[in-house]
Amino acid sequence: MSIGYNEGMKKLLALIILLVLTGSVIFLVAKEKVKQDIERPIPYPTITVAPSITVQPKLVGPEKQSIFVPYWSLKEKTNDQTVYDKYIYFGIAPNSFGIDETDSGTVSLKKFLTFVPNNKKKLLAVRMIDSDQNFAILKDAKKQAAVIAQTMSIAKENHFDGIVLDLEVSAIPFESLVKQINEYTALFYQEARKNNLSFSLTVYGDVFYRVRPFDMKELAKNADMIMVMAYDFSKAKGDPGPNFPLRGNDNYGYDYDKMTQDFLRVVPASKLTVVFGLFGYDWIVDAKGRALQTGKAITAQEIQSKFIENCKYKVCSVSRDSDSSEGEIYYTDGGGAKHIVWFEDMDSVVAKKAYLKTRGINSFSYWAYSYF
Repeated sequence: MSIGYNEGMKKLLALIILLVLTGSVIFLVAKEKVKQDIERPIPYPTITVAPSITVQPKLVGPEKQSIFVPYWSLKEKTNDQTVYDKYIYFGIAPNSFGIDETDSGTVSLKKFLTFVPNNKKKLLAVRMIDSDQNFAILKDAKKQAAVIAQTMSIAKENHFDGIVLDLEVSAIPFESLVKQINEYTALFYQEARKNNLSFSLTVYGDVFYRVRPFDMKELAKNADMIMVMAYDFSKAKGDPGPNFPLRGNDNYGYDYDKMTQDFLRVVPASKLTVVFGLFGYDWIVDAKGRALQTGKAITAQEIQSKFIENCKYKVCSVSRDSDSSEGEIYYTDGGGAKHIVWFEDMDSVVAKKAYLKTRGINSFSYWAYSYF
């Protein structure tokens, strides 16, 4: 009896240990996935029917145009600067105690002020691009207050006209996190109004398509402008594809038609600015066009000089995709590796702007100065 009992207990303990180890592995894998940028499409279609591209523009009059100026790209003034209504400095960044005074963006702010024409409006972007740090700020009311107060002080001291909050969070949209984001942006908006500053919020163009913790209907109530980053739809860590396709929902799962439908259900057209990313990615691919490694970011300016003006590679094909409206390049490098490049340029921007005007959207911005 005791021998059989002991054997049975050993088997039971072994089973328990196996279950615990299996559970631990599953937990670690799940935790790692949450840390990565979540790219799983939400499994339901949008509600409204896609309009025809041939619809006539709803608006007449001049476009509103702004440009992001990253701290790392400041150069001498150029002759074409007067075409923009607003210049957005990108920007200052927080740390655990408020705005980081040693950050390169904060240090370079004075240089930006000499860059902008005197008769143009200036907006100050707050770069919140570190998810872990963002979580810490969103959970701590004192840290939020410090970031907001110091941002207002910097903006007023340097005669900015408004604030742009670039809050980038990659996480599952738990109710608690969504609430934290709503409350934080509402506080920012209220303080901006008290200081006679405009308040804009940048959001991903795929915020309705992929799992994102942003309640756009609520966020739009506490912002003067929602700036839609309509780029980076095809991820550097994924397979080659367009920056953000104009059309092509059947091929790519999402496009400008769907994006504008989704935003216009909860945000008025007058509150929307669409931001174009003047860059692309260069992927090394296998024989079937699948990425072998992470794509390398490349600006529209670099693409123009490297491939369009004079492509030195023996195998080099440049074309424009009719659905996405974007440029596509196939080439083979000196080592025999095959590449695919997708990119946004001013030609694709023209087509996308024409479509957006049919939806009543007439405010546009560009990421970023020195990229084109």
